[in-house]
Amino acid sequence: MNPPVSGIPTERAAKLREEYRAALFDDFVPWWEEHSIDREYGGYYSCLGRDGRAYAGEKFTWMLARQIWMFSHLYNRHAPRPEWLEIAWHGARFLLDHAFSTDGRMHFRLARDGRPRAAGQSIYTECFAAMGLAELGRASGDHSLWDRAVEMVERIRPRLGRPDSTPLLGYPLDVQFHLHAHDMIRLTVASVFNELQPDRQWEDDLTVSARSVVDRHWKPELHVFLENVAPDGSPLLDLPEGRMVHPGHAIESAWMLIDVAHRRGDKSLLATAVEIVLSSLERSWDTEYGGLCYLTSLDGTPTNPPNADIKLWWTHAETLCALLLGWAYTGRSDLAAWYDRVHDYVFASFPDPQHGEWYGYLNRDGSVIFTAKADGRKGFFHLPRALFRGYRLLSEPGTGPLASDNRSRPPNN
Repeated sequence: MNPPVSGIPTERAAKLREEYRAALFDDFVPWWEEHSIDREYGGYYSCLGRDGRAYAGEKFTWMLARQIWMFSHLYNRHAPRPEWLEIAWHGARFLLDHAFSTDGRMHFRLARDGRPRAAGQSIYTECFAAMGLAELGRASGDHSLWDRAVEMVERIRPRLGRPDSTPLLGYPLDVQFHLHAHDMIRLTVASVFNELQPDRQWEDDLTVSARSVVDRHWKPELHVFLENVAPDGSPLLDLPEGRMVHPGHAIESAWMLIDVAHRRGDKSLLATAVEIVLSSLERSWDTEYGGLCYLTSLDGTPTNPPNADIKLWWTHAETLCALLLGWAYTGRSDLAAWYDRVHDYVFASFPDPQHGEWYGYLNRDGSVIFTAKADGRKGFFHLPRALFRGYRLLSEPGTGPLASDNRSRPPNN
């Protein structure tokens, strides 16, 4: 059991808990239950308009996998509602039937009927699929899903952390980078598997990821978290890609490190993770319009695309999660102040009161770029995950996001 959560005043915690509950269970969950399920061909639509109608039949497999995970996770951690388990199975059957190529890797994009739409494959898709199958295995009691998920992780693990010539913006260079995204996805996968079935291999993955995040990408002498560094962690500041600051990624990794540090009682790691959050906020917060800019740089040089100052749903979801965890576990007033600032911006800017769910993409001034609620990147994952973690954290003293329960676990075969 986690140490008690005591940093947030009781009355404030109760108010936030209800706000999170209402957003998740009165808005997000019903919206996705109603609109996302393809009853004819199987799986879930990845392209949904403002009112929930599908505007294309495309299915992005990482979106399928994330939604399988989210509904299974709600079943496991909130309430064993049969409709959530059936929705998760609905997605999993389609994923298992269509998403895997003959070599065991996964197609990134499918037509509505499941035919591969593009040759491209993605290690991140495989990671999310492993998470989804593992969580569904727990929910359904189907141990074969758990075994398959573990096998997938064993195949993925050696491919993470290798030097890469393709940084975030997607084009290859004659330079070897260490991508922070590999550390972040390893943290994500290991956290999910360790919650489902605690084991030394998941703890080791968490430790490897934490060390890489802190030792390679966090530069305390510059007070910056660099997204792309040399394989040994050396800064590549002569390259625009080396000066890139990606606040969403940095903060997402940081809140997972806060979780690990809190559970292990590692005060040094907790302090470092908090500093990563604060540095990312200070560099990306828009002092004129509010909100966090999508991308920025170490020195303000134009290292990023012209739309780097847009405001994205998922960056703000991860930031809410990080600040709430940090505030709860440390009681620090600076984190509380930042939480209030981000919370007020998020709940005033992203929700769609007319059609439900939240917008995903805002211009710098907060105006909506486009109104679609799902587009192959935005789906049923970042926001509901952040809302659910916040809801659980705030539910009662001593109940943290990784609090144990008494439900049976798949065996670690």
